[in-house]
Amino acid sequence: MPWARMSSPDWAGQRLSRRNLLGACIAAGTATLAGCTSGSLEAETTVTREYDGTDISEINVQGVNGDIAIRDTQRETIQLNGTKRAASEDDLERITLQADQSDDRLSLTVDTEDSGFLPFGSSPLQMDLTLTVPEGLHLTAEGMNGDVDIETSGAESVTADTTNGDITLLASELVEVQTDTTNGDISITLPATAEPAISLDTTNGDTTINGFQADLTESGSAVDRMVGNGTHRVTATTTNGDITIRGRERNE
Repeated sequence: MPWARMSSPDWAGQRLSRRNLLGACIAAGTATLAGCTSGSLEAETTVTREYDGTDISEINVQGVNGDIAIRDTQRETIQLNGTKRAASEDDLERITLQADQSDDRLSLTVDTEDSGFLPFGSSPLQMDLTLTVPEGLHLTAEGMNGDVDIETSGAESVTADTTNGDITLLASELVEVQTDTTNGDISITLPATAEPAISLDTTNGDTTINGFQADLTESGSAVDRMVGNGTHRVTATTTNGDITIRGRERNE
Protein backbone atom coordinates (compact mmCIF):
# COMPACT_ATOMS: atom_id res chain seq x y z
CA MET A 1 0.00 0.00 0.00
CA PRO A 2 1.30 3.53 -0.79
CA TRP A 3 0.80 4.79 2.77
CA ALA A 4 3.20 2.20 4.11
CA ARG A 5 5.79 3.53 1.67
CA MET A 6 5.21 7.13 2.72
CA SER A 7 5.68 6.43 6.41
CA SER A 8 8.85 4.34 6.08
CA PRO A 9 11.80 5.08 8.43
CA ASP A 10 13.88 6.44 5.53
CA TRP A 11 11.14 8.87 4.54
CA ALA A 12 10.68 10.01 8.12
CA GLY A 13 14.42 10.43 8.60
CA GLN A 14 14.70 12.65 5.54
CA ARG A 15 11.85 14.81 6.83
CA LEU A 16 13.50 15.12 10.26
CA SER A 17 16.81 16.12 8.71
CA ARG A 18 15.12 18.85 6.66
CA ARG A 19 13.22 20.12 9.68
CA ASN A 20 16.46 20.34 11.69
CA LEU A 21 18.10 22.28 8.89
CA LEU A 22 15.15 24.65 8.70
CA GLY A 23 15.29 25.24 12.44
CA ALA A 24 18.96 26.15 12.23
CA CYS A 25 18.25 28.63 9.45
CA ILE A 26 15.41 30.27 11.36
CA ALA A 27 17.54 30.51 14.49
CA ALA A 28 20.14 32.45 12.50
CA GLY A 29 17.54 35.11 11.76
CA THR A 30 15.19 36.03 8.96
CA ALA A 31 17.88 38.08 7.20
CA THR A 32 19.64 34.88 6.18
CA LEU A 33 16.51 33.44 4.58
CA ALA A 34 15.85 36.73 2.81
CA GLY A 35 19.36 36.53 1.39
CA CYS A 36 18.44 33.27 -0.33
CA THR A 37 16.39 35.18 -2.89
CA SER A 38 18.06 38.60 -2.89
CA GLY A 39 20.32 38.04 -5.92
CA SER A 40 19.22 38.69 -9.49
CA LEU A 41 18.64 35.83 -11.92
CA GLU A 42 19.72 37.17 -15.30
CA ALA A 43 20.56 33.88 -17.05
CA GLU A 44 17.86 31.44 -18.12
CA THR A 45 17.56 28.29 -20.20
CA THR A 46 14.97 25.57 -20.75
CA VAL A 47 15.29 21.81 -20.49
CA THR A 48 12.98 19.23 -22.09
CA ARG A 49 12.97 15.52 -21.32
CA GLU A 50 10.68 12.62 -22.18
CA TYR A 51 10.61 9.23 -20.47
CA ASP A 52 8.78 6.00 -21.24
CA GLY A 53 6.02 5.62 -18.66
CA THR A 54 4.75 2.20 -19.73
CA ASP A 55 6.30 0.32 -16.80
CA ILE A 56 6.23 3.16 -14.26
CA SER A 57 3.82 3.13 -11.32
CA GLU A 58 5.52 5.73 -9.11
CA ILE A 59 7.17 9.09 -9.80
CA ASN A 60 9.27 10.96 -7.24
CA VAL A 61 10.23 14.55 -8.10
CA GLN A 62 12.71 16.39 -5.88
CA GLY A 63 13.58 20.07 -6.27
CA VAL A 64 15.51 22.62 -4.20
CA ASN A 65 14.83 26.19 -5.34
CA GLY A 66 11.89 26.33 -7.73
CA ASP A 67 8.26 25.42 -8.27
CA ILE A 68 7.00 21.94 -9.15
CA ALA A 69 3.84 21.42 -11.22
CA ILE A 70 2.42 18.00 -12.14
CA ARG A 71 -0.55 17.19 -14.37
CA ASP A 72 -1.76 13.72 -15.32
CA THR A 73 -3.62 12.72 -18.45
CA GLN A 74 -4.22 9.72 -20.70
CA ARG A 75 -0.77 9.15 -22.17
CA GLU A 76 2.09 6.62 -22.06
CA THR A 77 5.08 8.96 -21.76
CA ILE A 78 6.31 11.32 -19.06
CA GLN A 79 6.99 14.81 -20.38
CA LEU A 80 9.21 17.18 -18.37
CA ASN A 81 9.77 20.86 -19.08
CA GLY A 82 12.23 22.65 -16.85
CA THR A 83 13.39 26.25 -16.61
CA LYS A 84 16.79 26.99 -15.10
CA ARG A 85 17.55 30.44 -13.70
CA ALA A 86 20.81 31.73 -12.26
CA ALA A 87 22.96 34.85 -12.00
CA SER A 88 25.22 33.84 -14.89
CA GLU A 89 25.57 31.35 -17.73
CA ASP A 90 28.31 29.57 -15.78
CA ASP A 91 25.97 29.16 -12.81
CA LEU A 92 23.36 27.56 -15.08
CA GLU A 93 25.80 24.70 -15.67
CA ARG A 94 25.75 23.98 -11.93
CA ILE A 95 22.04 23.06 -12.12
CA THR A 96 21.53 19.49 -13.27
CA LEU A 97 18.59 17.11 -13.49
CA GLN A 98 19.22 13.51 -12.52
CA ALA A 99 16.91 10.69 -13.64
CA ASP A 100 17.00 7.26 -12.03
CA GLN A 101 14.67 4.34 -12.62
CA SER A 102 14.50 1.47 -10.16
CA ASP A 103 11.98 -1.22 -11.03
CA ASP A 104 8.69 0.66 -11.51
CA ARG A 105 9.80 3.88 -9.81
CA LEU A 106 11.18 6.92 -11.66
CA SER A 107 13.05 9.50 -9.58
CA LEU A 108 13.78 12.96 -11.00
CA THR A 109 16.10 15.06 -8.85
CA VAL A 110 17.36 18.61 -9.28
CA ASP A 111 20.96 19.05 -8.11
CA THR A 112 22.12 22.63 -7.53
CA GLU A 113 25.37 21.89 -5.64
CA ASP A 114 24.00 23.62 -2.55
CA SER A 115 21.63 22.83 0.31
CA GLY A 116 18.96 25.35 -0.69
CA PHE A 117 19.94 27.77 2.09
CA LEU A 118 22.40 30.34 0.74
CA PRO A 119 24.58 33.01 2.41
CA PHE A 120 23.26 36.55 2.59
CA GLY A 121 23.42 38.30 -0.79
CA SER A 122 23.95 35.11 -2.81
CA SER A 123 21.93 34.37 -5.92
CA PRO A 124 19.93 31.12 -5.83
CA LEU A 125 20.30 28.41 -8.41
CA GLN A 126 16.70 27.85 -9.43
CA MET A 127 14.89 25.29 -11.56
CA ASP A 128 11.13 25.15 -12.07
CA LEU A 129 9.68 21.82 -13.20
CA THR A 130 6.46 21.07 -15.08
CA LEU A 131 5.55 17.43 -15.67
CA THR A 132 2.77 15.80 -17.67
CA VAL A 133 2.43 12.17 -16.65
CA PRO A 134 0.16 9.16 -17.22
CA GLU A 135 -2.84 8.59 -14.98
CA GLY A 136 -2.86 5.94 -12.28
CA LEU A 137 0.54 6.71 -10.72
CA HIS A 138 1.73 7.31 -7.18
CA LEU A 139 2.92 10.94 -7.31
CA THR A 140 5.48 12.41 -4.92
CA ALA A 141 6.79 15.99 -5.16
CA GLU A 142 9.32 17.32 -2.67
CA GLY A 143 10.88 20.78 -2.64
CA MET A 144 12.55 23.22 -0.29
CA ASN A 145 11.98 26.76 -1.58
CA GLY A 146 9.05 26.75 -3.98
CA ASP A 147 5.40 25.94 -4.53
CA VAL A 148 3.96 22.54 -5.40
CA ASP A 149 0.92 22.46 -7.71
CA ILE A 150 -0.70 19.15 -8.68
CA GLU A 151 -3.80 18.46 -10.78
CA THR A 152 -4.89 14.86 -11.12
CA SER A 153 -7.81 12.95 -12.56
CA GLY A 154 -6.64 9.46 -11.68
CA ALA A 155 -3.54 9.25 -9.46
CA GLU A 156 -3.27 6.37 -6.99
CA SER A 157 -1.82 8.64 -4.30
CA VAL A 158 -0.33 12.11 -3.92
CA THR A 159 2.45 13.20 -1.56
CA ALA A 160 3.56 16.84 -1.60
CA ASP A 161 6.23 18.25 0.69
CA THR A 162 7.97 21.63 0.71
CA THR A 163 9.56 23.86 3.34
CA ASN A 164 8.97 27.41 2.10
CA GLY A 165 6.06 27.41 -0.31
CA ASP A 166 2.37 26.75 -0.90
CA ILE A 167 0.86 23.41 -1.84
CA THR A 168 -2.16 23.24 -4.16
CA LEU A 169 -3.93 20.01 -5.14
CA LEU A 170 -6.92 19.69 -7.45
CA ALA A 171 -8.22 16.12 -7.76
CA SER A 172 -11.23 15.19 -9.87
CA GLU A 173 -11.32 11.74 -8.23
CA LEU A 174 -10.80 10.87 -4.57
CA VAL A 175 -7.17 9.99 -3.88
CA GLU A 176 -4.93 9.27 -0.89
CA VAL A 177 -3.25 12.60 -0.01
CA GLN A 178 -0.37 13.55 2.26
CA THR A 179 0.83 17.18 2.25
CA ASP A 180 3.34 18.99 4.43
CA THR A 181 4.89 22.47 4.40
CA THR A 182 6.46 24.67 7.06
CA ASN A 183 5.92 28.20 5.77
CA GLY A 184 3.00 28.21 3.37
CA ASP A 185 -0.69 27.56 2.75
CA ILE A 186 -2.22 24.25 1.71
CA SER A 187 -5.28 24.08 -0.55
CA ILE A 188 -6.85 20.73 -1.45
CA THR A 189 -9.90 20.39 -3.70
CA LEU A 190 -11.68 17.05 -4.00
CA PRO A 191 -14.99 15.92 -5.53
CA ALA A 192 -17.97 16.96 -3.41
CA THR A 193 -19.05 13.30 -3.34
CA ALA A 194 -15.78 12.20 -1.74
CA GLU A 195 -15.76 10.56 1.69
CA PRO A 196 -12.27 11.33 3.03
CA ALA A 197 -10.81 10.81 6.48
CA ILE A 198 -9.39 14.29 7.02
CA SER A 199 -6.53 15.21 9.35
CA LEU A 200 -5.35 18.84 9.41
CA ASP A 201 -2.81 20.57 11.63
CA THR A 202 -1.51 24.15 11.63
CA THR A 203 0.18 26.18 14.36
CA ASN A 204 -0.21 29.72 13.03
CA GLY A 205 -3.16 29.77 10.66
CA ASP A 206 -6.76 28.75 10.02
CA THR A 207 -8.15 25.35 9.05
CA THR A 208 -11.22 25.33 6.83
CA ILE A 209 -13.34 22.46 5.50
CA ASN A 210 -16.31 23.09 3.24
CA GLY A 211 -18.38 21.34 0.62
CA PHE A 212 -18.63 17.94 2.34
CA GLN A 213 -21.57 18.65 4.66
CA ALA A 214 -18.93 19.02 7.36
CA ASP A 215 -18.17 22.73 7.17
CA LEU A 216 -15.92 24.29 9.79
CA THR A 217 -13.31 27.00 10.30
CA GLU A 218 -10.91 26.93 13.23
CA SER A 219 -7.77 28.87 14.08
CA GLY A 220 -4.40 27.39 15.01
CA SER A 221 -5.53 23.87 15.77
CA ALA A 222 -5.50 20.22 14.78
CA VAL A 223 -8.68 18.96 13.14
CA ASP A 224 -9.79 15.39 12.45
CA ARG A 225 -13.00 14.76 10.52
CA MET A 226 -14.51 11.62 9.03
CA VAL A 227 -16.73 12.27 6.02
CA GLY A 228 -19.02 9.34 5.27
CA ASN A 229 -17.06 6.09 5.44
CA GLY A 230 -13.66 7.81 5.31
CA THR A 231 -12.51 5.68 2.41
CA HIS A 232 -9.29 7.66 1.71
CA ARG A 233 -6.87 9.46 4.02
CA VAL A 234 -6.25 13.17 3.42
CA THR A 235 -3.65 14.79 5.67
CA ALA A 236 -2.30 18.35 5.62
CA THR A 237 0.25 19.88 7.98
CA THR A 238 1.82 23.34 8.10
CA THR A 239 3.40 25.49 10.77
CA ASN A 240 2.83 28.99 9.39
CA GLY A 241 -0.10 28.99 7.00
CA ASP A 242 -3.76 28.26 6.35
CA ILE A 243 -5.20 24.90 5.33
CA THR A 244 -8.32 24.63 3.17
CA ILE A 245 -10.06 21.41 2.11
CA ARG A 246 -12.91 21.92 -0.34
CA GLY A 247 -15.45 19.66 -1.98
CA ARG A 248 -16.20 20.76 -5.54
CA GLU A 249 -19.12 19.77 -7.74
CA ARG A 250 -18.07 18.30 -11.08
CA ASN A 251 -19.70 21.11 -13.09
CA GLU A 252 -17.83 23.87 -11.23
